[in-house]
Amino acid sequence: MKQRNNVRTKDGEKQQTVYVVTRDRRRTSDWNFTNESEAKQEAQYWIGICRNHDPASKVSIVKTDKPRKIR
Repeated sequence: MKQRNNVRTKDGEKQQTVYVVTRDRRRTSDWNFTNESEAKQEAQYWIGICRNHDPASKVSIVKTDKPRKIR
């Protein structure tokens, strides 16, 4: 399931682990993915775009429990 990045937790409450798709270490969108297969689909979309327009870009998937730290 994908969810927006603006989800905040209460103090002391742990954020669930999510997957974030990045391009050149920067977030590609505001979406966080709860499972890796959906993140892989999004990453494939971005790889296709970058292959045509910016072949030097690196698209990757980051597993994190602090998605707000990835800009």
